[in-house]
Amino acid sequence: MFDGWGEFYLLAGSAAAVLIGLIFVVVTLMSDRPRSSVLSGSRLYMGPVVLQVTFVLVLSAAALTPGISPTKLAAVGAGVSVWGLVRGLISIRGIRALTGNDKPHWTDVWFYGAIPSLLYVSLGVVSFAAWRELSWATQGVAAVITAWLLLSIRNEWDLVTWLAPRPDSSDASD
Repeated sequence: MFDGWGEFYLLAGSAAAVLIGLIFVVVTLMSDRPRSSVLSGSRLYMGPVVLQVTFVLVLSAAALTPGISPTKLAAVGAGVSVWGLVRGLISIRGIRALTGNDKPHWTDVWFYGAIPSLLYVSLGVVSFAAWRELSWATQGVAAVITAWLLLSIRNEWDLVTWLAPRPDSSDASD
């Protein structure tokens, strides 16, 4: 099904692995933040990004599996789609519930919840197309994977730029 796509999936899977590594750097930057803030942020922000790039890795590995049938790929895609959609809806609800000092930027619900959820639904459609062995399913899987990688890059950049600035210490000496 993915004849001629090996280099694309090797590149996408490698990019996903690098992005997972970047999340570890982000977590390291959070070492001076309160534990409750870190846990909330991890659940609502970092968790979904790690899940997205992990799914890119899983789908890339599935596509590179020699002789994988369209039915098996569709099953993997459907499982990823359902799991991700549930996780995306949890993120939307959780981000919308934040208030006070934790009130998120208006784009957060879109980039960490709504757009990923839309991509999971798209993967569900593409998985159905793969199961039906429709010719455009191959390009559809690649499009969803590319969109996830671009979204993950955007979200990881957002997380790093939010975490990196630190307030000046009030007791700093001149």
